[in-house]
Amino acid sequence: MSFDWNEYLVLARQLAAANDDASKRSAISRAYYFVFNIAFARAEDTAGRHPGSESFHKWCWDKYRKTPDVNCQQLGIDGDRMKRRRVRVDYKSADIPRLDDEVRRMLQEAQQFRVSLDALNRRYPLP
Repeated sequence: MSFDWNEYLVLARQLAAANDDASKRSAISRAYYFVFNIAFARAEDTAGRHPGSESFHKWCWDKYRKTPDVNCQQLGIDGDRMKRRRVRVDYKSADIPRLDDEVRRMLQEAQQFRVSLDALNRRYPLP
């Protein structure tokens, strides 16, 4: 049985409700990995297997950005932006200004990403 990546979004929502920064930062990270994993699975289904010669994240978001459909390109742009946010909260020790707003925005974007991915033409992203 395969793992259901939706569980990461559920966990992100639970972590977002906590009162500590570690949980909120983890919520952003889990929301990103929800988005990444559903996008990556779709890219491997439509564009072919990841070649193993480059970063999984770069390969995935490039597949979306380089497909000529503007909706697909936007998913690549959005995914890469969410990745940068995830990197910031996972690796920077400085305080994150308005962390609650960042968490709320990330959860909204993750939900919208799923809706947009589901609405995308089934043949995208292209190889």
